[in-house]
Amino acid sequence: MLIGMMSCSYTDLKPTDKVGDHEIFSSVFTLEQATTGIYAKMSLRTTLNVSAILSDDVYKGGQNGGAGDDSYQWTYSAATGDHNNLWSSYYGVINMANRVLEGAKTVEANNQVEEKIKQNCIGTALFIRAYTSFDLLRFFADFDKKENLGIPYSKQKVVLETLGRNTVAECYQEMVKDLETAIPLLSQVVPETPCYASQLAAKALLARINLYARNYNLAYQYAAEVLNQKPIVGIQKYPKIWSDETKDEIIFELTRLPGEETIGTLFWSADNSSSFEPSTELIKSYDEKDVRLKTFIGDGIDRDNVPVKRVNKYKGTKENVGLSNQKMIRSSEMLLIMAECKANSNITEANSLLNKLRSARIKDWSDKNYLTKEEILQEILLERRRELCFEGHRFFDLRRFHLPIYKPMINKTLDVDNIRLIMPIPLAEMQGNNVIANQQNPGY
Repeated sequence: MLIGMMSCSYTDLKPTDKVGDHEIFSSVFTLEQATTGIYAKMSLRTTLNVSAILSDDVYKGGQNGGAGDDSYQWTYSAATGDHNNLWSSYYGVINMANRVLEGAKTVEANNQVEEKIKQNCIGTALFIRAYTSFDLLRFFADFDKKENLGIPYSKQKVVLETLGRNTVAECYQEMVKDLETAIPLLSQVVPETPCYASQLAAKALLARINLYARNYNLAYQYAAEVLNQKPIVGIQKYPKIWSDETKDEIIFELTRLPGEETIGTLFWSADNSSSFEPSTELIKSYDEKDVRLKTFIGDGIDRDNVPVKRVNKYKGTKENVGLSNQKMIRSSEMLLIMAECKANSNITEANSLLNKLRSARIKDWSDKNYLTKEEILQEILLERRRELCFEGHRFFDLRRFHLPIYKPMINKTLDVDNIRLIMPIPLAEMQGNNVIANQQNPGY
């Protein structure tokens, strides 16, 4: 089945992670089944369940009941904390991608259509392996120090491997290689159906990775190419992105249907239980004419009849509270990547790009220009907070900018040299992998 003919339901092909390897090897159809199954196992909620709670964008709600407390208080260890589930879940996704890549080696295509599907399966598996590995690197390594230990970059089925950690530089190299290989194999050039990988999504991920690697010229080039083909939308259309009424500005997303994983219930539930609320500092960062303020932040009454602020970015509907497609990569991120890259070389262009985004989000915006690199970078960081909140960026942005994280609700600060800016390798991994056993992150 060609991508353009497929709906955004990962159940169309009855995806499963329980298909035996001999079945994966049997036909292009079963190979495509296994590939579709990987999308179903990916999860932005898994990322947010750690990264959003680590950051300064949320307060604990009245019905939190201790959820995410290790992350919220920065008290996690190798044995405790939600990062343990993140590690096992993400390596499970990578293992599924590696099974597809292994299985594809012996699958024979019977015609040109099947060959195109087979190549798309390979490209998809490479894209997902790079995407998931990059998220792991962000959590479990000092991504700024390329000589430091990164993560085990897994390229074979787990049953065949007991891997040690690659360096950060090696991880970047492997991700770039996977994505560059994937691009010509992927059927979609631009993401007409963004719930599946596309060549443009791979280039957008290359822009993100190169930004972190501080390869600013490459990051800018990739982001500019993506933005040229997938521009940002204006004030009137913007809220429709978050009600899933438009695919504009969405480069890659995970579709979620009724009965499947709900991302918005990470923050509040159908019974009005409030687990996490948007922080006062985030709310106050918005201009009153900013379309994002009412789109992302709502008013409600919690289960104890207390007025609260709610994270409404993934609001869902009355019938399906918190059910929303999970936006993994969007065009506005590409614009902000371009602005950040130019802040290091061309402040005039950086100002122009920043004003372009703000005029598309804030009614009656009047352009402002900043004179120094330090000023424009702080404004870009602020705009990333406003635009990309609850999409898995804030905690890592503060790390990239070498800034402390302060939570006034608990009066705690995570300083720039605190060991807990980087997650510990889970104890279960240390105990089960004698290669990685001596490669724990410092301080744990």
